[in-house]
Amino acid sequence: MDEKSFKKLLEEVIAPLRQDIKELKDVQENRLVPSVTETEITLKYYADSYKINQHNIERVDTRLTTVEEELNIEVAEDLKVPHFSS
Repeated sequence: MDEKSFKKLLEEVIAPLRQDIKELKDVQENRLVPSVTETEITLKYYADSYKINQHNIERVDTRLTTVEEELNIEVAEDLKVPHFSS
């Protein structure tokens, strides 16, 4: 087998693989990347919302705790709101 025929044979074998790779890249770029990007944006939105809600819950709890202390109200441990922010 000479070099030309070997290259031709190799090209015939590789051509379908190149097409498969091209199709996979198209699927990745057109379907997967937008979906993953949308998921990342959604998760960031939920994380931001969680932080805001947690902050608001802690503010309300601080106000309530102040009133409870002024009125000498004993609150059960399981009803207290944990504070996570620093």
